[in-house]
Amino acid sequence: MGRFEELLLILAIALLLFGPNKITDIAKAMGGALREFKKAANGDEAPQPTASTPVSPATSALPSDLSGVASAKPETKPADSAKNG
Repeated sequence: MGRFEELLLILAIALLLFGPNKITDIAKAMGGALREFKKAANGDEAPQPTASTPVSPATSALPSDLSGVASAKPETKPADSAKNG
Protein backbone atom coordinates (compact mmCIF):
# COMPACT_ATOMS: atom_id res chain seq x y z
CA MET A 1 0.00 0.00 0.00
CA GLY A 2 1.40 3.37 -0.99
CA ARG A 3 1.20 6.64 0.89
CA PHE A 4 -1.76 7.82 -1.15
CA GLU A 5 -3.88 4.78 -0.27
CA GLU A 6 -2.98 5.09 3.41
CA LEU A 7 -3.97 8.76 3.39
CA LEU A 8 -7.29 7.93 1.72
CA LEU A 9 -8.00 5.24 4.31
CA ILE A 10 -7.26 7.63 7.18
CA LEU A 11 -9.47 10.34 5.64
CA ALA A 12 -12.32 7.85 5.09
CA ILE A 13 -12.16 6.71 8.72
CA ALA A 14 -12.08 10.32 9.95
CA LEU A 15 -15.09 11.13 7.75
CA LEU A 16 -17.04 8.21 9.23
CA LEU A 17 -16.11 9.15 12.80
CA PHE A 18 -16.65 12.92 12.68
CA GLY A 19 -18.91 13.63 9.70
CA PRO A 20 -18.40 16.20 6.94
CA ASN A 21 -19.38 19.28 8.97
CA LYS A 22 -17.00 18.55 11.82
CA ILE A 23 -14.14 17.81 9.39
CA THR A 24 -14.51 21.28 7.82
CA ASP A 25 -14.59 22.91 11.26
CA ILE A 26 -11.42 21.06 12.27
CA ALA A 27 -9.70 22.06 9.01
CA LYS A 28 -10.63 25.73 9.49
CA ALA A 29 -9.36 25.70 13.07
CA MET A 30 -6.09 24.06 12.05
CA GLY A 31 -5.61 26.54 9.20
CA GLY A 32 -6.20 29.50 11.52
CA ALA A 33 -3.81 28.11 14.11
CA LEU A 34 -1.14 27.53 11.48
CA ARG A 35 -1.61 31.07 10.15
CA GLU A 36 -1.24 32.55 13.65
CA PHE A 37 1.83 30.42 14.30
CA LYS A 38 3.47 31.65 11.09
CA LYS A 39 2.68 35.27 11.98
CA ALA A 40 4.22 34.85 15.42
CA ALA A 41 7.26 33.02 14.04
CA ASN A 42 7.95 35.70 11.41
CA GLY A 43 7.24 38.62 13.73
CA ASP A 44 4.57 40.04 11.41
CA GLU A 45 2.29 41.03 14.26
CA ALA A 46 0.49 44.37 14.08
CA PRO A 47 2.24 47.12 16.04
CA GLN A 48 0.91 47.63 19.53
CA PRO A 49 -0.55 51.08 20.34
CA THR A 50 1.93 53.31 22.12
CA ALA A 51 1.34 56.10 24.61
CA SER A 52 1.55 58.69 21.80
CA THR A 53 -1.11 56.90 19.75
CA PRO A 54 -4.59 57.66 21.08
CA VAL A 55 -6.75 54.60 21.59
CA SER A 56 -10.38 55.01 20.66
CA PRO A 57 -12.79 54.40 23.54
CA ALA A 58 -15.04 51.36 23.38
CA THR A 59 -18.56 52.15 22.31
CA SER A 60 -21.36 51.42 24.69
CA ALA A 61 -23.58 48.44 23.99
CA LEU A 62 -26.57 50.37 25.33
CA PRO A 63 -28.64 52.60 23.07
CA SER A 64 -28.16 56.33 23.59
CA ASP A 65 -31.89 57.03 23.92
CA LEU A 66 -33.36 55.18 26.87
CA SER A 67 -36.50 57.34 27.22
CA GLY A 68 -38.83 54.47 26.30
CA VAL A 69 -37.20 51.96 28.66
CA ALA A 70 -38.68 51.46 32.12
CA SER A 71 -36.38 51.99 35.05
CA ALA A 72 -35.21 48.92 36.94
CA LYS A 73 -35.55 50.74 40.29
CA PRO A 74 -39.00 51.70 41.54
CA GLU A 75 -39.51 55.41 41.60
CA THR A 76 -39.73 56.89 45.09
CA LYS A 77 -41.05 60.26 46.05
CA PRO A 78 -38.61 62.64 47.71
CA ALA A 79 -38.88 62.50 51.45
CA ASP A 80 -40.36 65.56 53.08
CA SER A 81 -37.95 66.78 55.75
CA ALA A 82 -40.76 68.14 57.92
CA LYS A 83 -42.54 64.76 58.12
CA ASN A 84 -39.37 62.80 58.91
CA GLY A 85 -38.21 65.30 61.36
